[in-house]
Amino acid sequence: MNIPILLATVLAGTIGAAASAPEIKWLETKYDFGAFNEDNGVASCRFRYVNTGDAPLVVLDVHTSCGCTTPDYSTKPVAPGDTATITVKYDPAGRPGRFNKKIQVDTNTPDRRSKLTITGVVVGSSASVARRYPVEMDAMKLRNGAVMFGRVSKGHMKSIFVEGYNRSNDTIRPAVAYKPDCVDIVFEPTAVGPGEQVSIVCYYHSTKNNLYGLVEDSVSIIPDKGKAAYTIPLTAIVNEDFSKLTPGERAKAPEIVLEEKTVDFGKLNQDEGIVSRTFEISNRGKSTLEIRRIYTTDPGVSVRCDKTSIKKGKRSTVTVTVDPSQLPGSLLNARISVIANDPATPTSTVRAVGQIE
Repeated sequence: MNIPILLATVLAGTIGAAASAPEIKWLETKYDFGAFNEDNGVASCRFRYVNTGDAPLVVLDVHTSCGCTTPDYSTKPVAPGDTATITVKYDPAGRPGRFNKKIQVDTNTPDRRSKLTITGVVVGSSASVARRYPVEMDAMKLRNGAVMFGRVSKGHMKSIFVEGYNRSNDTIRPAVAYKPDCVDIVFEPTAVGPGEQVSIVCYYHSTKNNLYGLVEDSVSIIPDKGKAAYTIPLTAIVNEDFSKLTPGERAKAPEIVLEEKTVDFGKLNQDEGIVSRTFEISNRGKSTLEIRRIYTTDPGVSVRCDKTSIKKGKRSTVTVTVDPSQLPGSLLNARISVIANDPATPTSTVRAVGQIE
């Protein structure tokens, strides 16, 4: 036999044998469960695939991105031309909201790895939603019942997120019924589908509010068209920004001195009416001391400063007035906050104390 012809025949057979391999074709690679109730239990779907190659196809392993997602598959070889399925189950227990899970399928094909995706929205059970979103607002539930900005430097803006959830089976469109001028509110998204989460983005603009220290207000939100508005308390602590002062400017800054840290009213009688006491603020610094704000949030107590600009070496008198009939208990223990432009001591505290007979 001609040797070149023999070699060509053997080589062709070898190439033909090497070319035999399984190939996988997926009839679907994504599945959307849509919105479904957590109380319905585990949801499942099927992904079908065909062996379009010319050798048996074997699923070697299936990996999921979360323990809530479970694959069910066979490792038996799939003959060329045959169809098989992989079943994927999703457990919604304790997982309200939208989900997007990845499944990786390893086979003996040349490309080896395939990727599948399941998506959906779980409309949480009342118990699951209550654990994550305990604040009731009709169909919309909130994680927090207050908008708390914390500390905000004067001249700056601060934003926080309040997380919400649509517990209903309908799309809702929350709106703002009331907000103070210094606050802006944005809903993301504006239309919240069943079981979907929403972020209430709140912005505090300190330049739009003249107050320093503790600022208390509220915002009112309508969870959906035609629903009643719900009021949420709002707080911020506004501080003066001293970060840009140079060492020289700090050396020439005002210095607040409180002559007394406690104002003692002694024994108070509810029948005697309003009682007043005073304390003094002096400026030991090198420039004018500005009292940005002096206040108390305690009931039955008010405070007034006779001048808010105190030149170096000068004093100001603060009058503290107590109405014993408005005090909530038998003891007076009020906190008076003094906020000034002293970078070393921007906030000082004086206590008003006494006892109701």
